[in-house]
Amino acid sequence: MMSKKRQSVLIGTTLNPAGDKVVASGIRLARSMGAKVHLVHAYDLPRIPGGVPSILDVPVGERLDSGRRALVERMDLQIARLGLRPEEIASTTLHLGAAHRVLIETARRSGADLIVIGAAESDEARTRLIGSTADRVVRKTDRPVLLVRDELTVPLTRVLLPVGLSAFAAEALEEGLELLGGMAGGRETELEALFVSAEVDGRAARGQSIPDPARAVATGRLDSFLAGPRSTAGRRIASRVEFGFIDREILTRIERWRPDLVVLRSHERSGVEPFLLGRVTMALLRQGDACVLVIPPLAARAGMGAGKVETMEEVEVAPEVLAHVDPVGGSTIRWRTA
Repeated sequence: MMSKKRQSVLIGTTLNPAGDKVVASGIRLARSMGAKVHLVHAYDLPRIPGGVPSILDVPVGERLDSGRRALVERMDLQIARLGLRPEEIASTTLHLGAAHRVLIETARRSGADLIVIGAAESDEARTRLIGSTADRVVRKTDRPVLLVRDELTVPLTRVLLPVGLSAFAAEALEEGLELLGGMAGGRETELEALFVSAEVDGRAARGQSIPDPARAVATGRLDSFLAGPRSTAGRRIASRVEFGFIDREILTRIERWRPDLVVLRSHERSGVEPFLLGRVTMALLRQGDACVLVIPPLAARAGMGAGKVETMEEVEVAPEVLAHVDPVGGSTIRWRTA
């Protein structure tokens, strides 16, 4: 099965050496997919305690100019440090604003096929966390998102595919396998589809022994599901069935099997779907310790593609602050807010 050509990958960067693993992972993925890189960093206005833009001895405009020059230098250093070649770069972006909005809007405007960001809020944060930026990007974007916890190995060797048995789950599996086709890099990747049934013979599954007929039925349903998506054609996908709490069983499998990547779908924004609702997905994102590829629903992608995007907000600014930022005058400054 041939995967479709991916043109570009957007990588969010803190510009810190401690965060090089995120950028390096994104670069390796882009190379394996034959895609170019959009390198993006979001920054904020200088601030003092209380959250008001700083108006101390140096005007804000001068502070921004100086700060931006320093950021350009840091981005150039990171590019050199990681060996990102000029011909591999689609764009580099330094943008004033809330990180999640900068990433989402830059991805939309650039047409990036995938967003790569760190899962944790800071480069030094412990592995089993998801930061507010990653959380917001996953919830709001119309693009697949790779959350990097530890440096991703490319080509991939093991990928876990937790699946439901719905049309929404089939669509996410289709998109996920399309992306994985580009990431494989010619090496056979071990794929495992995991279905967790919360019921046994109509009763909640809570640690009891599972009768062979019930397990056979669940396995048959999973195999039938995997035969549906076009992207599974020609792929060897091992099927695995567990019974119990959905998030707990998936987390247990991640801990025992140690996959390079887990592919999840974000919850549908309209309607109710019984598997991998927001609660389960977010539990896996917050508690798991693997890199995660999150696939948004088709309905969300179609809605965002039709022009429903977050916009700049107008924020009232005190006159004394305005005098330092806008010498022409006016009542508002347009900047991005968290």
